[in-house]
Amino acid sequence: MSLVLPAIFLCLIALAVLTIYMPVFFGAPWHPAPSSAIQYSLDLCEAKPGEILYDLGSGDGRVLVTAAGRYGLRCVGIEIDPLKAWISRFLVRRMGLEGQVDILRRSVFDFDYADADILFIYMSHQALDRLFPEILRQLKPTARIICYRFCPRRLEPTKVSDEKTIFFYRFNKGNRVNEYY
Repeated sequence: MSLVLPAIFLCLIALAVLTIYMPVFFGAPWHPAPSSAIQYSLDLCEAKPGEILYDLGSGDGRVLVTAAGRYGLRCVGIEIDPLKAWISRFLVRRMGLEGQVDILRRSVFDFDYADADILFIYMSHQALDRLFPEILRQLKPTARIICYRFCPRRLEPTKVSDEKTIFFYRFNKGNRVNEYY
């Protein structure tokens, strides 16, 4: 009995370490965006009710819940981590947004973004550089992209927040943004 509590404690620490640090190796740190940054991002991209938002690496689902609840968006979260996907689904159910938000346990590198109106992306520079050429081939001409904390290299944002943490890209000139390919 005396070894059970330390073993449980060590398992919880290992789970926390894997949940927080392991995603770094897959291209995205887990440091949830504050609600003020999420709201600013959605205001910046002029989100309209009924539009479709994809959150790449959706983490705990806070972007999805805000976008669906406050802005009336239809949301899809793509999260590879099973624990974060479970937390997201729990939050979505708790907020009563099951009909507006879907959480998919998938890799962001093997997905079709063709019907997205807005992409919210919080990934490292390396992951963005790997992902962006494919995203730009798939997106429709009116799509908008919000990158939080990191931005794709060689791509000029349309707008940048004062803190230089939110990068907005308007995607309305065909399949190329600033000739990035």
